[in-house]
Amino acid sequence: MIRCLIVDDEEIAREHMARLLSAHPEIGVTYKASNGIEVLQRIEDSKPDVIFLDIEMPGLTAFDMLAQLRHPPMIVFATAYDKYAVDAFEANAIDYLLKPIQPARLAKAIEKVRATLARPREEYESILRRALSEFRAGPPAKVAARRGRRIVLLSPKEILYVRIEDEIVFLHSANERFATDRTIAELEELLAPAGFCRISRSAIVNLAHAQELLPWSSGTWKVKLSNNTELEVSRERARELKSRLG
Repeated sequence: MIRCLIVDDEEIAREHMARLLSAHPEIGVTYKASNGIEVLQRIEDSKPDVIFLDIEMPGLTAFDMLAQLRHPPMIVFATAYDKYAVDAFEANAIDYLLKPIQPARLAKAIEKVRATLARPREEYESILRRALSEFRAGPPAKVAARRGRRIVLLSPKEILYVRIEDEIVFLHSANERFATDRTIAELEELLAPAGFCRISRSAIVNLAHAQELLPWSSGTWKVKLSNNTELEVSRERARELKSRLG
């Protein structure tokens, strides 16, 4: 059984896709979601092999949602916007279905999913991540994190710094912190285009919120942020930070 998740902000589109997939007994619909946040909340429970994913969604686009996943499933994009078609194919996405979806075209996509399932997962993840980096010419519009059991979306400009605390990675806004499952290295790569800089093994700062570079002990430094938080800068990162701060 190939477990699939259907994601579309229109209920009629979700139900239409489910009806089309019901003609393929090897496909099991484990969950339907109306937006990217729902996917992030449910994906660990449903553990889909493939997501049939609308590109244009409220709050979190398909590309930004996928960027939050450490181990994304296979993806079949489904959308009414054909402007994405060429990019999707050239970036080696699993497949692309243009709405209204035709049964014969869906059958071809499912064949492609079967073939990809036979390949190493790591190979597909690498292809998808390269594709996402091309789709996202700049930083993500939103970054997902957790406030308790709830998922919240933060724009990069709201995030002052990222730090590992008690082996958990937190995104810090001016007055709050939010947990994330992403590693510090993954967030460094994700947020670098938004003006973030790694200052130590355990911290990344948003340079837009860096106000002062303060001398510290034994020739080391601290960076002071807009909310008066002071973070230590490692010796090996100090030169890069000074250069970027001018």
